[in-house]
Amino acid sequence: MDSERRTMDAVEQARRWVNAKEKLQAAQVCHAHQLYGESVTRSYYACYQAMWAAVGDPPMGLWRHGGLINAFCRGRWTTPTLLPTALAGLRRKLDDLYRLRIAVDYAAASVSHPQSAFGLSVVQETLQTIAFHTEWEL
Repeated sequence: MDSERRTMDAVEQARRWVNAKEKLQAAQVCHAHQLYGESVTRSYYACYQAMWAAVGDPPMGLWRHGGLINAFCRGRWTTPTLLPTALAGLRRKLDDLYRLRIAVDYAAASVSHPQSAFGLSVVQETLQTIAFHTEWEL
């Protein structure tokens, strides 16, 4: 792993990975019950926990959302390190999901079925990307 990856013990890493998968399950349940805004929120936080597990602890305190997305999408958490453009498409989707989550949580915006489904697809892609580059199970 790159020196930019912060030390995280295996127990915490596993806990965050499990938490990400639980949040994905919650997002799926919310989506199935037409709670689309809640599904978007759970989808985003599933990505957040998965990215945190992948990149390790932040340099100081807690990750800020943009900083975590930046660290994750640089791809330095993989061996070998990914090219800077490798996660560009996922980066755009994570940014879009983050903005949608902000609209839901702070502006009480309503969310459509397709927007909720988009959130679920971003989580799936994020977890699949991490699982592909690690030995973690989905």
